[in-house]
Amino acid sequence: MMHDREWTRGGNGQPRAVVGDTWRGGRVRAPDRLLVFLACSSTDADQLQRAWAGQAIDIEATPDLAVALVRIGQVGPAMVVVGETGGALGPIDFLEALRQVDATTPIIVGLGQDSSQLGSDALNAGATAVVRRPFSAEALLRLLDSGVAGNGAFRVRPLPIDLGRLRVDGSATRIWVDGVEKLIPAMEFVLLRFLAERHGEIVTRQELVSAAWGLDARVPSNSLTVHLARLRRRFPVDSGGDWIRPVRGIGYQFVVPRGVSAQHAAAGS
Repeated sequence: MMHDREWTRGGNGQPRAVVGDTWRGGRVRAPDRLLVFLACSSTDADQLQRAWAGQAIDIEATPDLAVALVRIGQVGPAMVVVGETGGALGPIDFLEALRQVDATTPIIVGLGQDSSQLGSDALNAGATAVVRRPFSAEALLRLLDSGVAGNGAFRVRPLPIDLGRLRVDGSATRIWVDGVEKLIPAMEFVLLRFLAERHGEIVTRQELVSAAWGLDARVPSNSLTVHLARLRRRFPVDSGGDWIRPVRGIGYQFVVPRGVSAQHAAAGS
């Protein structure tokens, strides 16, 4: 199985944010926003557009690599993502042609299954990294963020976490449980995001304390227990069991039950 960074290629520069440049018919792009060019299918483009909602990212997309080659030269994106494409121009020819005129802009190439040779060829042709498709919006965001560290105006916002019955906002202290929105205190929100990001894993008490209060924080021994007890009450009683499960002598495990809450079950009866 290919992981997000299994193929990498270093030494070909950093992403650049074009400040004050014009694009899309003369409109000026704000200095705190970045343009990502997607040379991929409309399905992939729509998925990334939805996942990046709320980020300071503008997207232009086309599945035709010949068209993409022209537009990239016109708009100067911070990153180019190549996925499933069409048209007469192939991905390797596209990479070689783009690198002849632009040696620095990161180009991320997405591969399907059994495409290791294409991955090797893409790196040799100038790709910055090769990742697995379907694209991980979070992995691409990390690649973009790591390359624009010198641009103080751009800030990546945490992506929402969607676990089916539970959705955790990326930054605002709100969650949705069975489709119902709830606002929760900041400390509970921090603990929940930490647990939700490790869904199904066993997390130690010390890891939770460090995540919520800091590595060197000194907090009363029962503070974590109290906050988790309050957080546990935010979730319905389920036939599938507790959402936050204590693991004796270690810590806690967060699992979204597959069961239906008693409240929903009564409403449907």
